[in-house]
Amino acid sequence: MKIRSDRTSAVDERGRSVIVPATFLGDPATVVSAPSAAVGSETVLTSSTTSFEPASIVATLAAILLLLVGGITAARAGFDGSLSEPIVTVAGYTGTAWLALIELGFGFVLLIAGLTRSHNAILFLGITGGVAVLVAVFQPSVGGGALATERGFAVVATIVMGVVVAAALLPTARRSSVVRRTRNVS
Repeated sequence: MKIRSDRTSAVDERGRSVIVPATFLGDPATVVSAPSAAVGSETVLTSSTTSFEPASIVATLAAILLLLVGGITAARAGFDGSLSEPIVTVAGYTGTAWLALIELGFGFVLLIAGLTRSHNAILFLGITGGVAVLVAVFQPSVGGGALATERGFAVVATIVMGVVVAAALLPTARRSSVVRRTRNVS
């Protein structure tokens, strides 16, 4: 059964409704274009979030400082003999290869925690490091003098670890923005 009509509705490749006279439907050479009127609108939402994490920044800076001091101490003290001798001076404070290894190891782990933005690890390392340097503040000859650490260096390190802990307790500041764009679809 064939149904004939004077007008037939079709949809083109863009989804526009095209009214085609029935006489043209059988002729493949005939091209019919639709009027370029808008048939609807489209809304696109784009969101972006930026964050500021003081804990990561402070931990990374403290780690770089530890790695720098530990690297200079290791280079001056060397590892070719006893790790507790010679005693070298770096940034006005004394230290040995043992102290350099501790600074390098702790600085490396703190750097990883800072770069991965792990607040729990930063807080844990800040508290652990703070307790360790507090022991050195009250007992500078810890380790039988093998570290050759000074009370002044331990006080500075305690302050740095306190700042790391304080920064780890600060909240992360986040700012979100949403952009809405509406355009006519033809």
